[in-house]
Amino acid sequence: KEVMAGTHRVHCPAGHAIIVSHDLPVLSRITEASPDKPYAAFVLPIDLGLLRSFYDLVPDFDDGQQDMAALRSYPADAGLTGAVARFLALAGGDVAAALLGPILLREIHARLLVSAQGAILRRFLRRDDPSNHLARAIASIRSSINEPLSVSDLAAQAGMSKSSFHAHFKAVTGQTPGQYQKDVRLLEARRLVMESSDAISSVAFDVGYESPAQFSRDYARKFGHSPREDRHQGRARTRATPGAAMPARERPTAGARQ
Repeated sequence: KEVMAGTHRVHCPAGHAIIVSHDLPVLSRITEASPDKPYAAFVLPIDLGLLRSFYDLVPDFDDGQQDMAALRSYPADAGLTGAVARFLALAGGDVAAALLGPILLREIHARLLVSAQGAILRRFLRRDDPSNHLARAIASIRSSINEPLSVSDLAAQAGMSKSSFHAHFKAVTGQTPGQYQKDVRLLEARRLVMESSDAISSVAFDVGYESPAQFSRDYARKFGHSPREDRHQGRARTRATPGAAMPARERPTAGARQ
């Protein structure tokens, strides 16, 4: 599998895990799968409250890693894969699942935290770390994607100067704030195009575009098809496969993939 967010691009072969520490507008594609070797993944949202419960147990924050990229791939060790396998084996919702599920979730979070690529997660243990401030700014962008973007307001919200905020934001997300907002708008627009019958111009306005023509150009540049072509192809696939779901919205999930 290949996963992309801004300028960040990682390859995830079999047996690897991906950590996505922030809410990124992620696009991904399966690069290798067949009936004999199907693609399968386990996706787990990161529980920041659970991570922070380990604060007193992880005292060494100075691990020397300067890379702040929110998207990382690394070989999953036997400890992590074993914990995930035991967690999945609880599927069924019986008493054992209720008792052991929270324990195994805690173990999985702990193993991610101390993994070779866990530095970006360890930063979340410090409330004054820029990673936490950026997470709040990202949440603000996503909650108001149809509104004009004010980098000055976002920087103030994060407690940074404009230049520092811009540099930290790009280091984490691989994009400028403006590029990030555009990608979030386009991913939400694609969901609306595929799942609703709203006019394309209405979709453009709903996600914050002032010009439907500019929206269509940006959409085609991002996805390779115009909004109308995308909608037509999606409906054709659904007619060809009765009961098939519309393509799901590609959205970031902070978690581990096996």
